[in-house]
Amino acid sequence: MKKKLICLFSVCIVITNIYLIFYWEPQSKCVTQEEVSKEAVSYSQAVYKFDKRKVLERLSSNDKRDLEKIIKKLSAFDLGKIKEYYEDYNDEEGVVSIFTLLRQRLTTGDYKQIHEISSSFLDLERIDQKIKKIGSLY
Repeated sequence: MKKKLICLFSVCIVITNIYLIFYWEPQSKCVTQEEVSKEAVSYSQAVYKFDKRKVLERLSSNDKRDLEKIIKKLSAFDLGKIKEYYEDYNDEEGVVSIFTLLRQRLTTGDYKQIHEISSSFLDLERIDQKIKKIGSLY
């Protein structure tokens, strides 16, 4: 009888541990705090001239082709960083980080071409000012 009780108790502990490890998500409070900070940022002036999810829809086929050629020159790591910056909740910091990375990794001609294409959907004057501020800090 004592062995059965110990086995039953052990099984309950194992099931509880499996639940805690694989299914329990204690981060629900952090998510609500992040949403509040997104709202606070959204009151500032937008970097994008229109919704950033519709950028590719509004680009011409020539611009898309040119962007594709240039993007193929970047490494997989750089593309991952760009995606991370793009998904950042602070659009301005994300775009500034993307352009800083592009300026470091691409040739001057390629960077100017991306700069020209991006001017149709981004406020590049603000971005360039931020990049100059960051550059002057170093």
